[in-house]
Amino acid sequence: MDRPLSTLTGLLTLPGHCAVAQHWLTLYRAGGNRVPALRDLDPLQFPAALPDIWIVNHDPDGRFRFHLLGQNMIDWHGSNPKGLSLEDIYTPEMLPVVTALLRGVIERPAICYQQAQSMTRNRSLPVPIERIALPLANAEGNIRHLFGVTVFKTNEGHGDGPLRTEIQLDAWYPVADAEIAVAAGMAPA
Repeated sequence: MDRPLSTLTGLLTLPGHCAVAQHWLTLYRAGGNRVPALRDLDPLQFPAALPDIWIVNHDPDGRFRFHLLGQNMIDWHGSNPKGLSLEDIYTPEMLPVVTALLRGVIERPAICYQQAQSMTRNRSLPVPIERIALPLANAEGNIRHLFGVTVFKTNEGHGDGPLRTEIQLDAWYPVADAEIAVAAGMAPA
């Protein structure tokens, strides 16, 4: 469901999500309502989110590749997937779910906030998660990176990654001015 960008922070309750969203919005406004660049992120503005962050690059060949992960994300995956593509990490059941999220954030462009239940190999019950994914530009202004925070709301189940995810809330916040930049050829479609 699409929502106005001005309402983004109203839905967020986790401190890390709130801090990341506020930092992104501050950079967006300071840049003349343009998607912020990866280089402009200041981790000191969202310390509560650092263990749960992830950055994914959208490579020129169309593949998504992990660039950076916080320690909770590394623990959840069981190892550090930095440099690996989505195809290297996710099961065939999870790959379309994760790819659709990342493509939507970059191609629309939009911010996505989700609440979901993820199943893992070593748990009989789903793990509740909350995630926010935001577009970021490269040095040339093209939207080529995704910046996100995923919080797994349990201390158990780390080290085996999700097998499948059921999305319960899927809120999208289109970035209107960035859509104009996409149409003008400043970012990949």
